[in-house]
Amino acid sequence: MNNGSGAGSTGASFSIMVRGYAGSYGAAKACMDTEEIPAAVREHTWTRLRKWACEMLDKTDHTKVKPGMHTLLWNLGEETGFNVILRDIPLEQEAVEIAEALGLDIYELESEDLEMGLFTFPYPGDMTLIGHTCEGRDKIVFNGSVSSYLNRPGE
Repeated sequence: MNNGSGAGSTGASFSIMVRGYAGSYGAAKACMDTEEIPAAVREHTWTRLRKWACEMLDKTDHTKVKPGMHTLLWNLGEETGFNVILRDIPLEQEAVEIAEALGLDIYELESEDLEMGLFTFPYPGDMTLIGHTCEGRDKIVFNGSVSSYLNRPGE
C-alpha cells in the first residue's frame, strides 16, 4: 500500500474480510474476573455465561490474542480509508451478553481467533465481508442507517 496517501491514491480498492468472532476472548476473561453477579443479570443467566467463558478460555491459545476490533480497524485506517458495516462483524451471543452486563464495548475487547484481511474477488469462502477500502483517510462505520467516523480506540 502507498503509505503517503493511502490505497485510494493508487486507485486500489479492497474488501475488508474477517474470520472468527470479535471480542470473545476479552468478554470471557472479563466474565471470569467478575466475582459478583452483575445487578441486571439473573443468576441462571450468569451461570450459563460463566460456563461459556470458562470453556472459551480453556480452549484458547493465549499466545494468539489480538487487540479488539476497534483497534484493528484503527490500525487499518493508518494505511487507507474504509467503510465498514458494524452489524456484519461476527460476534458470539454470549460475548455480547457479557459485554452488555458489564458495561463493556464488545468491539474494544480482545479476540483470540479473529483474523482480518484485505481481499479482491474471488473472496475466501470462510471469511465474512464487513466493508471496503476507499479513497482518502476517512474511517466510516455504518450501524444501520447511521454512519459515523471511527474514534481512536479507547475513546
